[in-house]
Amino acid sequence: MSAHRRDLSGSWRRSVESDQSSSGQNIRFTNCRLLRGGTLVWRDLWINTASGRIVDYAGRIADAIHDLRGCIIAPGFIDCQLNGAFGFNFSTIYDDMSQYATELAEVNKKLVETGVTSYLPTITSQQDEVYHKVIPLLVPTPQPTPFPPLNHKPGSSVLGAHLEGPFLNPDKCGVHDPSVLKSADSFEDVEKVYNFSNQPPGAIKMITLAPEKVYRDDRIINKLKEAGIVVSVGHTTASFDVAFGAFEDGATMLTHYFNAMPPIGHRKANVSNLIIPTPEMWFPPPYFGIIADGIHTNGSAIMLAHLVNPDKLILVTDGMHVLGLEDGTCSWRNGSREWSITKSRGKVTAPSMAENGESEPVLAGSAVTLLECVNHFLRSINLGTGTVGLSVQECRLRDIVSALQAVTERPAKMLGLEATIGTLEIMRHADLVVLDDATVNGQPELRLKEVWKHGAMVMQATSPSDRPWRGDNS
Repeated sequence: MSAHRRDLSGSWRRSVESDQSSSGQNIRFTNCRLLRGGTLVWRDLWINTASGRIVDYAGRIADAIHDLRGCIIAPGFIDCQLNGAFGFNFSTIYDDMSQYATELAEVNKKLVETGVTSYLPTITSQQDEVYHKVIPLLVPTPQPTPFPPLNHKPGSSVLGAHLEGPFLNPDKCGVHDPSVLKSADSFEDVEKVYNFSNQPPGAIKMITLAPEKVYRDDRIINKLKEAGIVVSVGHTTASFDVAFGAFEDGATMLTHYFNAMPPIGHRKANVSNLIIPTPEMWFPPPYFGIIADGIHTNGSAIMLAHLVNPDKLILVTDGMHVLGLEDGTCSWRNGSREWSITKSRGKVTAPSMAENGESEPVLAGSAVTLLECVNHFLRSINLGTGTVGLSVQECRLRDIVSALQAVTERPAKMLGLEATIGTLEIMRHADLVVLDDATVNGQPELRLKEVWKHGAMVMQATSPSDRPWRGDNS
């Protein structure tokens, strides 16, 4: 093998980093299946380390060759709803907010090792001060300059904040503090809460609201959309007509579908019926998030939602700051109160904050990784493998493709970022996951082997069981 063509073995890091040129290293992934064009195709993938992008192989010589022995390459995962992780709650404020930036950077370094290369830090319903202090720190992560320093390990990229509240319905508040929930009679009310006009460009990417809590005649949803913000409907009791109006005005997403909203109405339709395309729906059916952690959503419900509208289903974790921590109870600042949160075998609960006197603990997000959600989703939709005209292998391929699209291509499209992330097309960011396609107890399971961020390997598993930050509910 010549000095310019190396197999990426255990010493590959030193070889690549010590031989940078004016155009960077061209790395060729071979013997792999690419998630591309709605299927898995046997094809090589080329990336360039200087640009950190996927490149065309035409006219290029490989400086390094990586034989993946039949593994799958998919785009890096995108989580649209993550409230915190590894001990840090994104809704926390400090006297010195530089500490927030430090904590966020640490989360990014650990989160990328789970396969999540981009995400929306989610701020739950809080007092106005929290939004004013935190949002400016959640601007999208700048793209790295070519030729980062040797041994530089990029973390997961922030795509902007997801503000889940406070314009939510207290009847569906879940674990949100009802004392801080609000209604908006005008766009000025929204401006006041978020300090809109003083926030950096791109800092707010997505807002979850209950449409019955914002005054439609002031075009609040329209104005948010015009500002480049994705509007999602959630924590709501909206009727079909009220929810329909919200999507007419520009909402495009339903937050953690099945949770904090009424069930599908079989007689009188409501907000939940809107994932079903109907002739009266002149706008595209909304995307909808599913927390496939095995707790928030039953497997048969997941299968039903996938059958109804597979192209709009997006997997989210709704992860809390206990993700990556040992089981136990820890303190938690929630809205206006000091509260507690308990993690036990992947299930996260907190004391009820409802004003009706309920004392039973309520679900408070999850503590599982997005890959675990992918695998639970696979087990759920695998219940319906008996599709007429398809073999077992064809069903398995279809299910794996749909599961991976639910954490890559679909969230990228929903966020309007498909030109840079979410696919393996030429000139997209070289944010990649390498996955082993295994079978466990007769069920498909994807295992994380490698993670690449901006063209640099940031995680490499040494065995199938070496899955970083694996939760307890897989």
